[in-house]
This record gives sequence, C-alpha cells and structure tokens, in this order.
Amino acid sequence: MNFSKYIIIFFLFLNSASATVPDSSSKTSDKSYPVSKFTIELAIGLKPYPISDMLISNVAQWNINKRFGVISYTAYTHNNAFLRDFNYIKTDYNYSLSQKFGVGTSLYTNQSSHTFSFLAGIKYDTFKETLDNPEFEKVSSSAKSVSPDFALMYNLKVGKKKYFFSYRMVIPLYPYPFLTTDIYSIDGNMANLSLEFGVGVRL
Repeated sequence: MNFSKYIIIFFLFLNSASATVPDSSSKTSDKSYPVSKFTIELAIGLKPYPISDMLISNVAQWNINKRFGVISYTAYTHNNAFLRDFNYIKTDYNYSLSQKFGVGTSLYTNQSSHTFSFLAGIKYDTFKETLDNPEFEKVSSSAKSVSPDFALMYNLKVGKKKYFFSYRMVIPLYPYPFLTTDIYSIDGNMANLSLEFGVGVRL
C-alpha cells in the first residue's frame, strides 16, 4: 500500500501549491469562473481496449472549499458492446456496476476547471454466455464477482453558466499496483481505462 501514500502526498502537494497562488489571481479566477458547492455530471463513454465497452456514468462533486472536493463516481458498463455473438457463442448479458468515492483538488482557468481525484470503491461484474452450435447441445455458463476498484480521475469542466460540458478520463489502479506489482498485470488496468463525455449542472 506504499503507492497510496504517494497518492496522498501528491494531492497534498497540489493543494499546498494552489494555496500559495497570490490573492490577486485568486480573486480574478473567482470572478471569471463560478465555483459552486455541488455539481452533477452525466456522461457516456467507452473503454477502448481491448474490445470496446460502452458505459453510462455519473459524477457528483461537493466542493468543501475552492481547491478541495469530495467526489462520488457511479458507472454502468455494457461489456463487449460490439461483439455479442461470435463463433456460435451468444452473450446473453455482460455488464459491470461500479461505485467509487474519493477526494480531489481543482485548478481553474477563465472558462474551465480541472479536477484531479483519487477514487476507491467496489465493482460488480456478471456475465452469461450460451454455446448455440447445431452440432452440440445448447450449453449456458454464467459468472459473477465483486472486486475492489481504485482509480485516478481527471475531470475537465468547460462553461461558465449553470450548465456546462465535461470530459473525464478514469485511469484504473487495480490490479496494478494494489493487487500485484507485476508490471504485466497492467493489461488488466488498461482494459478498464475509460474516456467519457457529458454535461453537468451546478446546484
């Protein structure tokens, strides 16, 4: 778990660095970009590697102060979205549910905000497939699992009014390095990297 210590140190460094910005620039960004206490962001996205998965996600962010916020991330993923029937194997269902919570720090420009977060939670995976080959008896197989879910998230918000556009990238930290330090296991991380686009509202 030494890696988690580095994550915490990284966010503390970002917060301390942003706190040293002169008051004049802080006042300018306050006037140019609205910093709200609570935002909700719905998005659609995909996990491009190795076989595209489609997902729907929601981020709720509560800004405790200008630089520090608490974040909830919820996602439903439709796995193997474009390859449901292959070589007589039919996918009856294959999806994942993920719920993560975390903390993040935000940096601001005139028209946008950039939030860097560390998230932790759980993920539920389940699938059912059926072998439907006319030469054999029809056979079905299903499985389900629950696993830890750790990630870094970059979240970009663009727009100064109540509604805004958002883009986020979620970079998994499981199984590498939390489960194993074997660098070859990073393929498991890449399979869950997601790119998401959506809209949000300030409350």
